[in-house]
Amino acid sequence: MKAASSTTPRADVYDIITNRIILALENGVAPWKQSWNAAHGAPRNYRSKHVYQGINAFLLGMLPHEQPYYLTFNQAKELGGQVRKGEKGMPVVFYKVSKKEDAQGQEKKVAILQYSTVFNIAQIDGVDWELPELPQREHTPQQAAEQILAGYVDGPRVHYAGSEPHYRTSTDTVTVPEAGNFHTPEDFYATLFHELAHSTGHAKRLDRATLTEKASFGSETYAKEELVAELGAAFLSNAAGLDLARTEPSTAGYLANWLQALRNDKRLIISAASQAQRAANHILGIVPSYETPEAEPGNKASE
Repeated sequence: MKAASSTTPRADVYDIITNRIILALENGVAPWKQSWNAAHGAPRNYRSKHVYQGINAFLLGMLPHEQPYYLTFNQAKELGGQVRKGEKGMPVVFYKVSKKEDAQGQEKKVAILQYSTVFNIAQIDGVDWELPELPQREHTPQQAAEQILAGYVDGPRVHYAGSEPHYRTSTDTVTVPEAGNFHTPEDFYATLFHELAHSTGHAKRLDRATLTEKASFGSETYAKEELVAELGAAFLSNAAGLDLARTEPSTAGYLANWLQALRNDKRLIISAASQAQRAANHILGIVPSYETPEAEPGNKASE
């Protein structure tokens, strides 16, 4: 009789990440409606200076740490530091590439999603931290938001009218109510960014299947495209420095809808966050040398 393996199977990374997001939603928090540190910017690795992208940005951005700098356990040790006993880290995801032969004997690359755990520098002792000087923002958040709109090259036409914001693929137009109809400027720009994120999926731009395919209201495809737009709006809002705490609070129904969608598809949040990062990058005119870290083979997001 074969002896049982003494090693514990590595937990499914999709379950780990999705469960983190579900827990936040169950506690009344939509992670993509949390502002990142306005002074320091998006969460990043202290040692490599790598700025976390995609789902990693949301996972770390919802933590209540003053400084947005993180290290793995081993990176902390290499700097002469030590994670304090009892401290809990946050998983960040990345793809690891391996090679295998297909049925025809041809070698191909296979990317497997994995994760590492990172800790905020506030959880680490023994390091003489050298924090960079805070960048000086030259524009107010609203001015920065307007610059993002103006910088969207070959974007859709935007109409300010009506009461129902929407993006129409057939005419490649975004329609949103005038700014005065919103409770706060942050609500106005977050709504506009949501519709602009939809527009990046047009066939002449990123050609995103969740937008270009005909999907009925309430379908899984429709839900994923809506999540892409929600997350894309969050990336753009944070890029402008908008205070998302000043937007309308999430309703119970809003949270329940996303809880159901994430419970039905454990891969949804990671995939949608990756697409949302691409959407935001397209609008911002950013052409990275890689796709978002959690979708880039061989790029360890934690380092």
